[in-house]
Amino acid sequence: MHTAFTPTFWSAGTTALTAFGAILLTAAGAVHAVRPREHRAVLRVHRLLPPAVAAASTAAELLVGAAVLAVLLTAPAAAGVPVTAQAVLYCAFAGYTAVLRTRRAGVPCGCFGAGTVSWAVVVRAVALAAGSAGCAVLGAPQPVPDRWSCAAAGVVLAMAHHLLPAWRGSGARKSPRAFR
Repeated sequence: MHTAFTPTFWSAGTTALTAFGAILLTAAGAVHAVRPREHRAVLRVHRLLPPAVAAASTAAELLVGAAVLAVLLTAPAAAGVPVTAQAVLYCAFAGYTAVLRTRRAGVPCGCFGAGTVSWAVVVRAVALAAGSAGCAVLGAPQPVPDRWSCAAAGVVLAMAHHLLPAWRGSGARKSPRAFR
């Protein structure tokens, strides 16, 4: 059954995933900016990329995440480029973490805290890439149906509140000092 509700529903859903992904990118970038030595140390443990890319990855997380949030909140019709950039970034994270999980299971993720890379991290990156790609294709809901913007914000906050602690607890706990 296809109704006018369906495109709005999917657009709001992908926008909520996109906003959630942007929040995660911005938060991760902020943590990496505050703790650059720890971020470089995690990349050394990964042994897939040189630690010198830490600054560039931090900048990409901050710039893309902040740009997506800004455009979703102020000019949703112009979301195409930043949201596409976010989809590409999450595709890269999904590939990186899948290779990392396969080759070096048990290494720290470096996303939030010192949890290990798990398949849940890979799936999260894939889901956020798909949500961002969907938002790029379908477009963000225009401000006219305010209830959809509010619902999307509620979904994002609920997901962040309930899922982040679960994801953080999914890997083995390590002391934050282990990477200094």
